[in-house]
Amino acid sequence: MRPMYDMLRAAGGRTSFHMPGHKGRAPFGPVDLYALDTTELPITDDLYAPERGIAQAQTLYAKAAGAARTLFLTNGSTSGIHVMTQLYCGEGDTILLPRNAHLSAVNGCIMGGVKVRWLPLSMTADGLCYMKEGDVIAAMDAHPGAKAVFLARPDYYGCMLPIKRIAEAAHARGMRLVVDEAHGAHLPWMAGAASAGACGADAWVQSVHKTLPGLTGTAVLQLRDAADQPKALRLLRRGQSSSPSFVGMMSIDDARAYMEENGMARLAELATAVEHLRRELPSLGYRDAHAMWRETGLTFDPTRLVIDAPQGGPALAEALRKCGVDAEMYDHRRVVFILTAMDAPQEVQRLAAALREIPPAQGHIPALPMLTPIPERVLEVREAAMAACEGVALDACAGRVAAVSAGLYPPGVPLICPGERVTQEVVDRLKNARNQERFGVEGDTLLCVNV
Repeated sequence: MRPMYDMLRAAGGRTSFHMPGHKGRAPFGPVDLYALDTTELPITDDLYAPERGIAQAQTLYAKAAGAARTLFLTNGSTSGIHVMTQLYCGEGDTILLPRNAHLSAVNGCIMGGVKVRWLPLSMTADGLCYMKEGDVIAAMDAHPGAKAVFLARPDYYGCMLPIKRIAEAAHARGMRLVVDEAHGAHLPWMAGAASAGACGADAWVQSVHKTLPGLTGTAVLQLRDAADQPKALRLLRRGQSSSPSFVGMMSIDDARAYMEENGMARLAELATAVEHLRRELPSLGYRDAHAMWRETGLTFDPTRLVIDAPQGGPALAEALRKCGVDAEMYDHRRVVFILTAMDAPQEVQRLAAALREIPPAQGHIPALPMLTPIPERVLEVREAAMAACEGVALDACAGRVAAVSAGLYPPGVPLICPGERVTQEVVDRLKNARNQERFGVEGDTLLCVNV
C-alpha cells in the first residue's frame, strides 16, 4: 500500500488557486527528483559554507531580487522569520511586532529572549485587520529603545501597507525594519509593485513556494547589507535542518531562472485576466474585496483575487470545490485565490465560468466582534512561554496569565498572548466560539502560567 501516493494522486487534476505556486507544473519540464536528491559532497556544496552551485545560485537570486545577499531556506519562511527577530535584537532587546504577526515571529522572540511590544491593529467594518502607517510611527516614538520593527506585507488577502516612509522613520530613530514578505516573492517581477527591500527594509523573507514555482517549504531570506550575512547564517543554523533539501534549493534556483525569463510578461498577462474577472464580478452577484478596502490607504497585489460572497465564504468555497476548483482559503464572507506566473489566463476563465454557474444566494454572514484592547502585560513572552504551566478550564481562566497565544479565526488576531492577563471578555469570546473557530485552546482549557 502507498497511502500517501494515492492521496496525492487523488488531489491532482483539479483547478488549483492555492499553494504551492508551481501549480503542479515544473517550470522547465518534468524531472526525476529522486535521481537528483543528494547531500553535501565534494562535488556538490554546503548551504552553510557555500562555494559552488549554491553560492552561485544565491548570488543570482540576490541580483534578481535587489538584495545584497540571499540565503536559501528549506524549512519555509518560518526559519527566516526566526532569524529576522534576532538579527538586530539581542537578549533583552525590544522589537515592535504586529498583533497579527505569524506565530513564528513570536517563537523567534521566545528563542532569542527578545522583548515584544505590540503594534495595534485597525479593523474595517467587514473584518479586515490591517496596520496604519501612523500607528507604526507612533509606536516607534512610544518605544524609542526598540531595536527593530517587524511588519508583514502583503498579507493573505494581498493587502500591502506602504512602508517606504516607515523604513525612513525607523532608520532615523536608529531602528531596523524587517518584513515578513512570505506572500510577495513575485514582487521583484511585478510591474508597478516594489518588494520590501526596494522600500527600504533591512531584511525580508519571501516564500518561494507560495507565489513562485518552488517546491513546498522553499523560501529566501534577503539582506540589504552584506555585513549581516555571517550573523544571519549563525542564527539560521540554530533552527534550520543541517540536512537541507538539495532538490528544494534547486527549485528555488529554477523559480528565479523561470521568472527572469518569463515572469514579468506572465504576471502582467495574469493581472490583466484577473482584472477582467474583477470587473465582471458585480454582474455575477459578487464583489471585489480589494475595491471595498480602498479607503484604508493600503495598496493591493493585482494577482491576488479576493471575492466577497453574499452566501458567505464557506458556502462559496464549498460550491467551487464541487466544480473542481480549489481556493486557498476562506473566511466568514470572502474566498481568497492565489494566482502565480504558472497560472495561464485560461485558469482565470475557468474560475469565471464556475462562478457563473453558482447562484449567489443571500446567506447568513455573522457579524464579527470588534478587536479587544491589548490585555495587561505581566510577563515577557519568553518568561511566560518557558515558565511552568498548566491547562486551566476556560471558566477559571480570568485573572490568570496566559502561556500561549489564543484567539478566534476569523479574524486570526490573538485575543491573548503569552505573558498577558486573561480578562473575562477574552474568556467569554473563547467560550462562545466553536472549536474550529478557535486557536490556542486545547479542548476547553487554556495553558496558563502556574503561579
